[in-house]
Amino acid sequence: MTMREIEGVAGWTRLLGGFVILLGLLQGPAAALGSLRGEWGLAVAAVTVGGALLVQRALFASHSTKAITSLGLAAPRPRGVWAALAVCCLVLCAYPLFLLPTGAAFSTYPNALWLALGIFLQGGVAEEIVFRGYLYGHIRRRHSFWRAALISTVPFATAHLYMFTTMAWPIALAALVISVLLSFPFAWLYELGGRTIWAPAIAHAVVQGAVKLLVIDAPSFPLIWMAASVAALWLVFLIRPSADSRF
Repeated sequence: MTMREIEGVAGWTRLLGGFVILLGLLQGPAAALGSLRGEWGLAVAAVTVGGALLVQRALFASHSTKAITSLGLAAPRPRGVWAALAVCCLVLCAYPLFLLPTGAAFSTYPNALWLALGIFLQGGVAEEIVFRGYLYGHIRRRHSFWRAALISTVPFATAHLYMFTTMAWPIALAALVISVLLSFPFAWLYELGGRTIWAPAIAHAVVQGAVKLLVIDAPSFPLIWMAASVAALWLVFLIRPSADSRF
């Protein structure tokens, strides 16, 4: 084995080892606290972001400022944030388009506004710092966008296999496929935002949280919501990065 191959194996081992640690910091507290709708989003985000900074500093970064930047916690480019807000508005149109012809019952989950903040912190910031800021971000430094996005889906999908232990397998399989399909536009939003996590965090929080907090009493709506989310989010590929983006 050549030195380049040894360094490659060591680099992947270090990257995936850090990913496993961060995944535990993300999912462990959420499961222990029962934070299904962001009830403990602040705590989960604090543990995950703090852990990510420590892992990044210990394994890859030479100083704390570099760790913050390399994890995508710097100020975002407006293009990415506006793109995220636009596609979120588009996917939220699924609500009136479903309610008007069906007349289904609609309600909001108790304390929805407070929980929305928790979902943004947990499902948006915490998940995106693990999956885009850390995992995809490191792979992207060595590969083109599509190659990096595709490679990162392998550990990403593996991390979601736990759903088969908590859901009926058809539902778990559908959720896994949707998660993988959404990982590509989330990665593109990361790029549009100047390789920061804020744009995908916004979109991730809306896709994950709206259906939990804005409740439509119809068994078919969650499937419609997932399909609408994929269709709307993939439209971000119509938005090109700025001329000075690092492509």
